[in-house]
Amino acid sequence: MLSMRSGAICACFVSVAVAFAQPAPNKPAFEVASVKSSDPNPSNPLWIGMTADPGMVRYTNITLKDCIRAAYRVRDFQIQGPGWMTNARFEITAKLAPGAPADQIPEMLQGLLEDRFKLTLRREMQEKSVYVLLVGKDGPKLKAGEMSPANQSVTAVGPDGKPRQALMYRLAPSGINLIAPYASIPAMVELMSRFTERPVVDMTGVTGQYDFNLTFAPETTGNLPGSAVSSPGASAAAEPAPSVFDAVQGYGLRLEARKAPIEILVVTHAEKTPAEN
Repeated sequence: MLSMRSGAICACFVSVAVAFAQPAPNKPAFEVASVKSSDPNPSNPLWIGMTADPGMVRYTNITLKDCIRAAYRVRDFQIQGPGWMTNARFEITAKLAPGAPADQIPEMLQGLLEDRFKLTLRREMQEKSVYVLLVGKDGPKLKAGEMSPANQSVTAVGPDGKPRQALMYRLAPSGINLIAPYASIPAMVELMSRFTERPVVDMTGVTGQYDFNLTFAPETTGNLPGSAVSSPGASAAAEPAPSVFDAVQGYGLRLEARKAPIEILVVTHAEKTPAEN
């Protein structure tokens, strides 16, 4: 029997033939930055927060793998490296140069990782089994998302390396319930991929922010960090949840199983203890 927990997951966009953005010859850099080792947040060890204002960027409870994903605008399944990258957590506070645009935050983070963690990477193509998300024959059936104080209060790292509203999930006997009142499809497929045997890749071409409340029978829960926590009062479901294939049809979407060439980012070196501030 499945147990219940809530978490916040951040997502990154990827197409079937995934390619990395090439770094600029002269990367922008943070003016100053503090990187400190951190114990996981005891109230929610899965929470990975990010806030940014015109002068400061803060990453809370973040792993090195999370940093790489945000810095290079990739997905979790595109990153290969030592296991500690998903366990050791850090607090990062960085000051932006006056007038520095938020669009350059990922490139600034790349330079920070190279400097403090001595990070080096190699890119290679690998054939991967994926689920491709497409628009159904009758078109998408999506409800526009609405911003509210409730879904603006917490933010996580978005597909573009900037803050976005948190996406939540509940793991219960009836299946997995994904809740995102204001999310893009690329953000949702990253969250869905936590519970599917293959990573989900967005090929809908649909842009914008939508209200999702999706329930399906998880194919796996092995992609979740940590172990699930039992929820008091959980009971057996009256009827099984639909498959993920059936669940997305309610939004006018469909999934196809395919194999596709995916560009993988391989970590060739990284220091577990960051250089001093």
